[in-house]
Amino acid sequence: MFILNRRQFLELTAGTAAAAGLAAAASPAHAASGAEVFTGDPFGALVDSVVVVGEQKMLLIDAQFTVPNAARLADMLAATGKELETIFISHFHPDHHLGLAVLMDRFPNARPVAHASVQPALAAAAQAMLDSMDGIIPADQLPDRVVIPDALPGDQLTLEGERFDILGPQHGDTDVITPVHLPQLDTLVASDVVFQNTHIWMAENITAERVDAWRDSLNALEAVGAGTIVPGHRTEGSRNDASALAFTRTYLDQWEAALADTSTREDLKAAMIERVGDLPGELFLDRAVGAVYG
Repeated sequence: MFILNRRQFLELTAGTAAAAGLAAAASPAHAASGAEVFTGDPFGALVDSVVVVGEQKMLLIDAQFTVPNAARLADMLAATGKELETIFISHFHPDHHLGLAVLMDRFPNARPVAHASVQPALAAAAQAMLDSMDGIIPADQLPDRVVIPDALPGDQLTLEGERFDILGPQHGDTDVITPVHLPQLDTLVASDVVFQNTHIWMAENITAERVDAWRDSLNALEAVGAGTIVPGHRTEGSRNDASALAFTRTYLDQWEAALADTSTREDLKAAMIERVGDLPGELFLDRAVGAVYG
């Protein structure tokens, strides 16, 4: 059992297709400090999806945002020749679940699921979230429908007899996020409790109380002790380890300091860029600033 990476992908698919074509399809999968995951492109918000591969079946954690990114992920999965059994959605934000429609078209026998603490919000908000993308994201980048995952009973995912613990709910960039611990692989899929080298979605965390709750979640995830920590969003080539926890903590500190030191929309944005650098994901920063100043 392993987390799918480019080398393993090419080994699994050798002899079933032209290697050059497969390498192109697999290009978003890259190594970082022991874990290798599929990361969406910047237009797809740099979302991480984790593919856990067993002898015959696979488990996918998070489904990507845009149609092109979900389609590339589907190509990579299909080329392994293994069965995609389960698609787990970690929280209700659209950049982690809108790609479900593409994946279900390709893998109709897969079961999409979400933790019982997440599924009601997904069911209530998914269509509205897709509708809200109209005019923001080009129509050809968006699916034609939403797929609502089933509510998962209990706090575990399984793959070929192996069990993985769902941790949560945790507060991160939104109230209810369900990270997944893969102890057999010494890996924590942290979802949007942890970011790495991107702006962070702070629009739902503009009070000290909510930022403190996020810090509590970071402490809880650090206590898991996983050697590999996969963030919800990161730039390509960024490390998948405790440095992502440190990056997230620093960003939260800088956000609170910038809030205290500024009094206008323009100054808050400029202060954050000065403090954390010219990171990708500027839309996240714009939405956060808008949440503060309307």
